[in-house]
Amino acid sequence: MEKKDSHLEEQESADVTSTEETETAVEETVEKVHTEDAATDEVAALKAQLEEKEDAYLRLQAELANIQKRNRKERETDAKYRSQSLAKELINVLDNLERALAIETTEENQTFKKGIEMVYESFKQALQNEDIQVVDPLNEPFDPNYHQAVQTVEVEDGQEAGTVVTVHQKGYTLHERVLRPAMVVVAQ
Repeated sequence: MEKKDSHLEEQESADVTSTEETETAVEETVEKVHTEDAATDEVAALKAQLEEKEDAYLRLQAELANIQKRNRKERETDAKYRSQSLAKELINVLDNLERALAIETTEENQTFKKGIEMVYESFKQALQNEDIQVVDPLNEPFDPNYHQAVQTVEVEDGQEAGTVVTVHQKGYTLHERVLRPAMVVVAQ
């Protein structure tokens, strides 16, 4: 009987050990599942953060490209219109030269007038080289973008309504940008 008891005890001991091992295995499995769930949650959170960072990166890249385009366009515009302020000042000098040339001179002053004509032509050429064009709209239709009406007169024979009949002061443009509108009289 002792053998039987001993064998039973061994069996019970083995059962307890087996139960303990099973419980340990179950606990380890539960712990692994919790660990895997935590790892899965952590991976999902990291993926979400990565997507946010990638989106922010792409937005910053697009913004940088836009800033570069805007700066390039501003530089091109600045280069195109760099002579605008100087041209506005020189236009007045050109007007004064035209007035000086309009004065009748004596034969003694012809050399002086010839010198003024040469300076006048040099000014016109310099302005033309910078693409500064004269707006002299005599007998052309009135265009408020390029002309400033200072007076209107009644339509006479051979004239059309809305036509420029007199130019008081020439206008000037720089690459189609108006530096000074032409001051005109318009037939109505």
